[in-house]
Amino acid sequence: MSDHPKTGMGDVLAHVVNCDHDGEEPDLSGGRRVEYVVTGIRGALVDVHAVDDPTKTYVSSAAALAQNLRTEVGSLPGCHFSCRVVPGNPGTFFVDFQMTPEPGTDYDRR
Repeated sequence: MSDHPKTGMGDVLAHVVNCDHDGEEPDLSGGRRVEYVVTGIRGALVDVHAVDDPTKTYVSSAAALAQNLRTEVGSLPGCHFSCRVVPGNPGTFFVDFQMTPEPGTDYDRR
C-alpha cells in the first residue's frame, strides 16, 4: 500500500487549468508563411514537405491537420496548404493554416 494520497483525474486537470503560466505563452505573431504539400498518409500520420525545399519535412497527426485545414482526412494526400512557421521555445510552431491551390490549377474567376 502506498502512503501517497489518491488524486483523481479531475483534480489533476483542475490544477493544470488553474496553474499560473505567466511568461510561458509563446509569441506566435512572427514567423514566415511556408507552402507545404502532403506527400502521404501512414496510419494516423501524414508526411508533409515544403514546396520550395523538399528536404524540409515534418510528420503531423492526420486528424489535426485535417481539422486545421477544415477538410476530411481522405482529401489530404496531394493537398497544398500554407501556414506560418514560428520559431519558439520550445520547438517550432505551425499556425494560421490555409488551403492553397495546387500548381497549374485554373480557377473560374467570376
